[in-house]
This record gives sequence, structure tokens and C-alpha cells, in this order.
Amino acid sequence: MIERTDEDGISLFRMAHKPANVLTAEFSDTLWNDIKETREDPTVRAIVLSGTGSAFSAGVDLFRVIQDGPDYVDALLSSLSGLLDGLRKFPKPLIAAVNGHAIAGGAVVACACDYRVMVRGNGKIGLPELQVGVPFFSVALEIMREIIPAQYLREVLLLGRSFNPEDARERGLVNETVDSEDLLPRALEIARRLATIPEATFALSKRQLSMSPDTMQDLDEELQAIWQARETQAHIRAYLERTLGKS
Repeated sequence: MIERTDEDGISLFRMAHKPANVLTAEFSDTLWNDIKETREDPTVRAIVLSGTGSAFSAGVDLFRVIQDGPDYVDALLSSLSGLLDGLRKFPKPLIAAVNGHAIAGGAVVACACDYRVMVRGNGKIGLPELQVGVPFFSVALEIMREIIPAQYLREVLLLGRSFNPEDARERGLVNETVDSEDLLPRALEIARRLATIPEATFALSKRQLSMSPDTMQDLDEELQAIWQARETQAHIRAYLERTLGKS
């Protein structure tokens, strides 16, 4: 269900779950477990997540929802919440290479990543949950609030439209669009750039982005320790040498 390749500290995960990488309880668990394994692996500095075929992910398998009953729905929501919360809080750089349609839960998976590159063309990204008749669960709503500008939030969530890549970029659903042959090279380029950031610095900064300003002071001790760490000092020296020619 998941294809993985590793090169130079970057892990590329490609969803390969027919049809259209739909999200089931079993697939969501598999995807998160595979990504989670890299969290403590020092050889993996960043991750690129993409799909196969013409879809990144078409979202939840709604046929299973209506066929398999309440017990399956409970398992599905638990699985999806775990996947989305895990991606949102993942301490290493996580780049979505959106290779085609990203609909409903598939769009939220992409938006849970730190940066999203989408291929130009006929692919659509959108959140039709309310049109389907279901509400957003809390972590999905938190993710969307964090990335969609306030003036577009209600349009995206309430109207349930699917957007072409350029309109999606305007609304914050994706960060940039590229031609198909440039999708993975660009996503890998961004992953490599983010992978140069010291891991502790990136992880702390990512946590700060999800916190309210009045709780950020809780991280002051951790922040001070990172500033004083040997790895940070070495990184500062390398930056000064690279930009100013001296350290």
C-alpha cells in the first residue's frame, strides 16, 4: 500500500492504494505507522509524501462508511485522527508532493504537511465534507485553520468547492504549483533545504507554530538549551562562513 525509497537522508513515501489512494482505517494506520518509524531514525532528515496515478488521495472510502456500520466508523475516525495529528506534529520536515486530486480527507493529509507542492493540470483539491453531510473532526479543523487565510476559511470549509491548483494556491491549500516533470524534483529540493536545519530547532519551531502566543513561554528552557547546544553553535559558524566569509 505504501512505496518507499530513500536517498541522501530523504524518504519518499508514495501512496499506492487502489482506487485513488482512498483512506480506510487500515490504510491510514499503515501510512502513519510507516512514517512514524522514521521519527527516531537519524538517517532520515526529511520526508516527501506523494501519491500514485492521477490522485494524491480521493479521501475517505465512503462506501465502507455506509456498508460497514458504526464500529467501522469508530475505527476510521480514530485512525484518521491519529494519522492527521501525527503528521501535524511530526518533528521532521514533511513535504506533500500533490500529484493530482486531493479531496476531503486527502486534502487534509496534504495540508497536515509543512509545505505543499501541487502539479499543474486537471487535478483538484478541496474539502466537500459538509456537502457529503459530515462535520470536520477537531484535528482536521485545526489543521485547516492554521493554513487557510481567514478571508477564505469559510468559503473553503462551508461551500465545499474543489479548486484548481492556482486557485488552491491563492487560498493557502498549496504553497506552489509546478509542471508534472518538476513535481518530485521540487518537493525533494525543498525537503533537502529544510533537512539542513538542525533537527531540534526545526521540531521546536514547528511546535511553536501550532501554539497560542500565551503558551509559547512554556518552551523557554528548551529554546535556551538549543541556542546553547554545540550543534547550534556549529551551525551558526557555518552560516557566518557561508554568508560573510568569516566565523
